[in-house]
Amino acid sequence: MTKTILNISILALSIFTIVSCSKDDDTTPTVNSFEEILDIATFHGDLEGDIIVVNTQGGPVTDLDDETLNEFISETQTQSALYVNVHQEQTKNPSRFTSVDITFDQAKQDDLQSIANLKRVVDFFKSQHGKTVYVLGISFGAFMTQELIASHGIDVADGYLIMVGRLNIDEDTWQPFSQGKYTEYIYANNGDYTINLLGDGSDAEERNMARLAAGLGFNRYTEKLNSINDLSSITYVYGNRDEQVGPLSTQEIQFLTEKGANVVLSDGGNHDTAIETGLNLLKQTFRIQ
Repeated sequence: MTKTILNISILALSIFTIVSCSKDDDTTPTVNSFEEILDIATFHGDLEGDIIVVNTQGGPVTDLDDETLNEFISETQTQSALYVNVHQEQTKNPSRFTSVDITFDQAKQDDLQSIANLKRVVDFFKSQHGKTVYVLGISFGAFMTQELIASHGIDVADGYLIMVGRLNIDEDTWQPFSQGKYTEYIYANNGDYTINLLGDGSDAEERNMARLAAGLGFNRYTEKLNSINDLSSITYVYGNRDEQVGPLSTQEIQFLTEKGANVVLSDGGNHDTAIETGLNLLKQTFRIQ
């Protein structure tokens, strides 16, 4: 949900590299093990891992950011899990977004296709005996994760780590984004904020990424998730000085806590430092040894 690209990677691993670095016994999975989802995902970490972390990345941007995901894996020392990075529509078909402006309605439809990709990958691993499937959603990925749950239920995966998103982002943010414009949150010393309009994206790609962000951000997730009584499988991390999406409101925090979610404040945290706070919880939240 930001103009600034979330750098979520170090050393992009190709599938060939991942396979060649796997254990060398007869039970080692090969690329063919994942052939049903090879067209929409890349694979990182331990291919034999029983803990699956399905990543839906931030941005939105037009490249699948394997490098940052690998950086996260290294920083959190969670190489024993299998991480799966899922294509969103704009990373799968970037040329559609780089030259011609799309409409807000088109952006909504593209976001739904991205949700379908995410669901397909989660379902693939959930169908495998002995696998525990978690979803990691950061920034735009937070909105993706919320829409996945709202559309398919809390039990679609076994747990969720959501960072720097919003359930009901301010209308003064999503409305400009829907028009290809950008905003930022400016904070007073007491924590009150104003929303500053930055203006149009510099080209069609930037304007389209803003529309994709608004294509999920316009939703009111306190309404869309209200029928779910138990959200205890969600850990939700936010910063109260987040310049990109703003802080969770009192209403949002109350909604999450009353439904059992673990809400974690990065006190004084901006977008990036709140992500750091969340990454420090990743190993524990996803029970990775």
